[in-house]
Amino acid sequence: MGITVIGSLNYDLVTYTDRIPAAGETFQANSFETHTGGKGLNQTVAISKLQQKDADYKIRMIGNVGEDAFGQQLQAYLEKNRVDTSNIGTHFDVSTGVATILVEEKNGGQNRILITAGANGKTVYTDEALTKMFQYHDEQDNEHMLVFQHEIPDPVSIMKWLNNNKPTYKIVYNPSPFHPLQKEDWSLFDVLVVNEIESLQIIENVYPASHVEKTKANIKKDFVEAYKSICEEIQKNVMNPSKSAIVIITLGSLGVLFSGAEDPIVQYLPAIKVPKVVDTTGAGDTFLGGVVTQLYQGKSLKCAIEFSTVASSITIQKQGAAESIPHYSDVMSALELK
Repeated sequence: MGITVIGSLNYDLVTYTDRIPAAGETFQANSFETHTGGKGLNQTVAISKLQQKDADYKIRMIGNVGEDAFGQQLQAYLEKNRVDTSNIGTHFDVSTGVATILVEEKNGGQNRILITAGANGKTVYTDEALTKMFQYHDEQDNEHMLVFQHEIPDPVSIMKWLNNNKPTYKIVYNPSPFHPLQKEDWSLFDVLVVNEIESLQIIENVYPASHVEKTKANIKKDFVEAYKSICEEIQKNVMNPSKSAIVIITLGSLGVLFSGAEDPIVQYLPAIKVPKVVDTTGAGDTFLGGVVTQLYQGKSLKCAIEFSTVASSITIQKQGAAESIPHYSDVMSALELK
């Protein structure tokens, strides 16, 4: 019984600046930092930090790094956060993945990210390899949860294997960066967590141009109401109705929308106002980590969203990605103060 994240591990090289230079321009930045990163690693750390202290389930990560200092630091950081790293491969012929991040301090901490995949490109598995990774997970392990992003080459093939071989497992998918899927593949998972851009990309992926144009026109008229319709559309007509079919759309500073098969009415929760936004880099991964831990621990979808909204509001007040993720006790203290 536990949670497994299959995804990317990157070493983050972060530059803080007042603005992004134009093409051909040299501009003096404010500061430079390095951090552990990659959506897979960040979400794994978020899940670990945000699980209850007395929780007895295991958290592990499956992925790949290079045989270099960056890779060693990433694995050590995961182990420090009580993550099982026995299924993280090390490769001498390719470097650890790297993310170059530019953070605009005078633009609300908005960020731009360039990814060099490196060893993350090796995160492709045969049926035999997957069988070995999950050989100790028997039929009684019905509560296992798998988490995917799209910074690895082909998460869909792994999800298909899980649907065929471990049908009781719950799959959470965060399609970032976005990749178009076959329409039927959007039904492979139980929980979909996207931002507003990714949710519109799903509509563009599965519907004709006329429907997409109508949707975009509705967004211009009423942003939140239009995204409520998108949330409902994805939940009812894109996700698999035989699964949990939970759809969560984050709207940045405007809040979050969510619905699921048990309660298909789309609900809205506004974002929490904070004194100062420092860095939004880890907000989405913190939010997802909170959702996963709370749902896994049996909380309702609404409670999971409330918890995760508070967690991400703490994250954006600090610099860094994985390092800025709060612990469970921090979030519970903040919830008590609300």
